[in-house]
Amino acid sequence: MDEENKKKLNTGKLNHLVSLGDKIAEILYILFIILLIYVVTLIFREWKILSFIGKILAIISPLFIGWFVAWLLNPIVKKLVNKGVRRGLAVTIAYLLMLVIVGLVVGFTIPSLGDQISDIVSAVPKITNDIKGWIDGIFIKLSNLSSQNLDNVKLSFMSKIENFSTSIETNLPETAVNIVSSLASGIGKIAISLVLGFYILYDFDKVSNGFLSLFPKKARRDVVYLLEKLDDSLYSFISGTLWLSLLLFVVSIIGFSIIGLNAPVLISFICVITNLIPYIGPYMGAAVAGAIGFAESPIVGVLTLVFILVVQTIDGQVLNPLVMSKKMNLSPITIIISLLVFEYLFGIIGMVIATPVVALLKIIYVFLDEKFDFFGFIENKD
Repeated sequence: MDEENKKKLNTGKLNHLVSLGDKIAEILYILFIILLIYVVTLIFREWKILSFIGKILAIISPLFIGWFVAWLLNPIVKKLVNKGVRRGLAVTIAYLLMLVIVGLVVGFTIPSLGDQISDIVSAVPKITNDIKGWIDGIFIKLSNLSSQNLDNVKLSFMSKIENFSTSIETNLPETAVNIVSSLASGIGKIAISLVLGFYILYDFDKVSNGFLSLFPKKARRDVVYLLEKLDDSLYSFISGTLWLSLLLFVVSIIGFSIIGLNAPVLISFICVITNLIPYIGPYMGAAVAGAIGFAESPIVGVLTLVFILVVQTIDGQVLNPLVMSKKMNLSPITIIISLLVFEYLFGIIGMVIATPVVALLKIIYVFLDEKFDFFGFIENKD
């Protein structure tokens, strides 16, 4: 009887060690991906490869933009073709639908942005004074509790807030003008991109086969398999994100306008952009909207925060799982670390693209691990 118990005990320990080994392997796998991204990016920056690639991409950007538009609209065209619509007509319908949606969004938002930016800039001094008064009250309470002089720390905080508000007042209008100027100067490039996208979409299968012909015949099956996995994951994420962002944008404009919040279009746009950042993004957008709302009145501030809470709850618990049926399949730890790394390297844009980029790198890594058995991660996981 004792020997049987010992065998059971040893088996339990062995299972525990195997489980622990699997967890360690998974952690090492995550750290390897993040480290690889960091090292490659540092090498690119040190050798100025990124700037060189950026110049090349700027020259051929219409081709990439056109391909992206075609890739995004191709499933719609496929559905229409399957219903008996000729491909040429299906491509035209999909393009017209896209142009109508983009035209409505731009036509509804751009004309009012100038006035709304002026409203935000004029509200910055009041917001700054409110924040400084709130911080001053906190330091007074801390000084009474600790019996220490915290004037130097308080002055440092006040100076940073003042500098930040000054930068907003000066940089926000300049940034808006630069964006509009860039769009105006890039009209020709956008038009070329749309024309290229139309022809790529019309011959999408031929273009895809032409791309595959660049690879050796022995590798084409693996390339097709990898591209299908990348396409399946990325398309689900991007198309779902675009539809949810458009819905969130429209709903936020309506809600903020009813509440009476200043610059509803601009604040809605900020909330949509920050919402693309996992975990912390919604709080960033809520902080901006709430600060502007409380600068108007406590009632507007409270209503703004309640509205954002309701919208984010519906978005996270209902719409997100419904529209984005396939997720990026990343652990929260991986997402948080990737956000930190990409924010350090690329700023706010890096935080927006961190999740899809890391997800694609994971798919590529898993494919290579299946093919060449780098660390045996797939085998251990099974």
